Amino acid sequence: MASPDPCVIDTLPFAGLDPEEMCRRALESRSDTDLFEHELSFVRRRVIRNSPDLPSLIILPDGPATLESYDGFIDALSDRFNIAVMEIPGFGFSWAKDTQAMEFESTCQIMAQAIADLALPQAVLVGPCIQGLIAARIAEILDSQLAGLIIAQTADFAGEVAWTQSGIDTHGNLAKPYEGQISFRLARERATVDWWAAFVAGPKLPLEEFQEEARKVLRCGCSYALASQIQKFGAMDQLPEFAPKVPTAVIWGLTDQSHQATDKRSVLRYAPDAIYIERDDLGHFPDLEEPELIADTAGRLIADS
Repeated sequence: MASPDPCVIDTLPFAGLDPEEMCRRALESRSDTDLFEHELSFVRRRVIRNSPDLPSLIILPDGPATLESYDGFIDALSDRFNIAVMEIPGFGFSWAKDTQAMEFESTCQIMAQAIADLALPQAVLVGPCIQGLIAARIAEILDSQLAGLIIAQTADFAGEVAWTQSGIDTHGNLAKPYEGQISFRLARERATVDWWAAFVAGPKLPLEEFQEEARKVLRCGCSYALASQIQKFGAMDQLPEFAPKVPTAVIWGLTDQSHQATDKRSVLRYAPDAIYIERDDLGHFPDLEEPELIADTAGRLIADS
């Protein structure tokens, strides 16, 4: 008989919420949200469709950022782009129904389906941090359905695994089955919103506003399956390799204190011809800190597609 998967803890709703209440809370904070339902997971999407003649940006937030964190981004760019912000399974209100949804390849396949379902024109996919690797795989899956790929604050897969161990899980607590899931549920607000966000953010992020919004969403009962993600990704027998064919850019914010020792060019192994950008006035959330950089970079990629 197979041992129970400890990641099942991260499929359980918080505070005894039932599925109907989880879905209601997922949709109540912003009027432009919907839920894409896959057999393994819900995917919460915030979609602003302005015109089929405009290009599109699709963002995969990096926790503790959620859809609610993107008000300023949307306000800044929605006159020039269609915009979709989409939480990966196990994060925000993309509630995973099965532990398989939090495996790397399953996450990528689920998100690829949720993106293709929108059929947005000239779409550039933006993946910050570990979402950069997820975005790279999605770009392989969707191929010509995307016009470009922006990877931000992301090392190669080995570098990201090493970073989680040395940067955000220095004592290895999150990697411990069951203990990681339970301890993070108890400490997620204090650890990620109060401390982590302040540690990694750049000077352009409205930090207090970002933190307050993140607290609201966490207290509303959203998912945050960081321990399960670390355990699932860290246990892979073979680390994935990627070769996205779409025009690609890599962005690094250099004030991110958690990535000082990271080999920032390592991700170029997957896209050696990528546009490479380093900014010493940005931190861990370049998309939130400088939306115009994302807009300008997406424009360059679309011109090359």
